[in-house]
Amino acid sequence: MKKKGKGFALLICLGILLVFLCIACWQGLRIQYYIQETDKLSAPVRLAVLTDLHGSTYGAGQKELLQAIESHQPDLVLLVGDMWDDSGDSAATWDLLTGLAGAYPCYYVTGNHEWRLDDVQQLKSRIRDYGVVVLEGTVEMVEVKGQQLYIAGVDDPSAFQGMQSSTALDSWQAQLDSCSAQLDGRHYSILLTHRPERIAQYQESGFDLLLAGHAHGGQVRIPGLINGLYAPNQGFFPAYAGGQYDLGLCTLIVSRGLCKNALPRVFNRPELLIVDIVPADS
Repeated sequence: MKKKGKGFALLICLGILLVFLCIACWQGLRIQYYIQETDKLSAPVRLAVLTDLHGSTYGAGQKELLQAIESHQPDLVLLVGDMWDDSGDSAATWDLLTGLAGAYPCYYVTGNHEWRLDDVQQLKSRIRDYGVVVLEGTVEMVEVKGQQLYIAGVDDPSAFQGMQSSTALDSWQAQLDSCSAQLDGRHYSILLTHRPERIAQYQESGFDLLLAGHAHGGQVRIPGLINGLYAPNQGFFPAYAGGQYDLGLCTLIVSRGLCKNALPRVFNRPELLIVDIVPADS
């Protein structure tokens, strides 16, 4: 009887462990909300922010992801790099663009994985065919609800690979400086940039809001204790794995991304960001 009791207790423990692992590694889509206040807008603007899809699939024709976007009725859809992947078929990303085409104003910047593909310029041209605005060191003045705001974007630093490191940084900085030079300080401004870790440059850029990805949420999280275990270009225990960060004169929001990859995402579900920019007196 004692042996049976021990065996039963072991089965219960294993069952609890299995449930815990299922919860910890569940990759169901999560909606993450942020609110930004500003005195530069008179009516709220809603952004849907997508990063690091890497060709992952959310139902046939990306139905789940598209329905999640539609249910929140964003004014703008922002695609912040690594929507494609260099390691396999990215047909699902084109399915997503098919669903978005004509439904929302869409803006896109490259991530590092797009620059590993054979012809990035051809990719950009095809993206434009879907009605998506490709930002590459450029700024767009956008009108939403009768008010104007700036949307700008820079290419991922991988665009300048092959150069000496100092030259590559200068080239990327030139894109950022070109965007900053077009701001007037009166209109709300948003910068799309795939990499979150270039804080010194972002703090001096003059933008109100910066949106980034790339870190994949640090892959492994322990809520309340570790926000991320490891992120590319930041290493272990990254400072900017995912979340909202006050940089003084601007705010950085880092998405944990939409990728469903082979590496386990622990307490780190793929996420769609919904960012509401609201008047300060609302």
